[in-house]
Amino acid sequence: MNKTFPILILEDDLRLSDGLKAHLGNALPQVEIMVARSVAEAHVFIYQYEFHAFLVDLTLPDGNGLEFIVDLQTVLPDARVVLMTGTPYDEIADQIQQLGSVGFLQKPFDILALERELRDLLPEEEKKLNFQGSLRQLRLVDLIQVKCLGHDSCRLQITGENGMRGVVVIDRGAILHAETDVLSGAAAFNEILSWKGGIFHEEEFRGGVEVNIEGRWEMVLMEAVRLSDECHAMRAA
Repeated sequence: MNKTFPILILEDDLRLSDGLKAHLGNALPQVEIMVARSVAEAHVFIYQYEFHAFLVDLTLPDGNGLEFIVDLQTVLPDARVVLMTGTPYDEIADQIQQLGSVGFLQKPFDILALERELRDLLPEEEKKLNFQGSLRQLRLVDLIQVKCLGHDSCRLQITGENGMRGVVVIDRGAILHAETDVLSGAAAFNEILSWKGGIFHEEEFRGGVEVNIEGRWEMVLMEAVRLSDECHAMRAA
């Protein structure tokens, strides 16, 4: 595998597994994702590849996700696992707790919640890796929301389709700073969020930047999205 953090999704729902693979592949480019649709197939994979984490469905066509996790921990005692199921946690809490450190997501779940679970599973050195992506594949507003919800710190270098350049700095989940070639502060942030295409590059934030945005990140992001929607509606009229 070329990427640095291989993950196996054990899920028999074709639409869900393919959707997870596509979305997470864009959101977490350092992650290599493979899919198994049965316990038998997953057992073959774990002897062929060195996975770092597993997303496991509870109900599978040839077995039970909890039983698979028990077998997995025998082969890979340090495996990091998130269990995905429509069954409420209270109904299987005792079984989950016997497995030790296993994450839990109840279906239907927010894809951003799954991203946060996976980021928590990443080794510290993986969390610090720089990566880049396309605004056609991943909306910038979604990326910023993930970073803020996860209380992450980063510096985003963004280039719009028009060649305009922008910077957004997030510090421990707070939107701290924004600038473009001609704007700064909230005006720059609002302008950047209006860009519909381009590329971004994420870097580690090491401090030393002017604070030019204040307020809760939810309100800052909501206002930028509102202004962006109004702007695009006016252009379409």
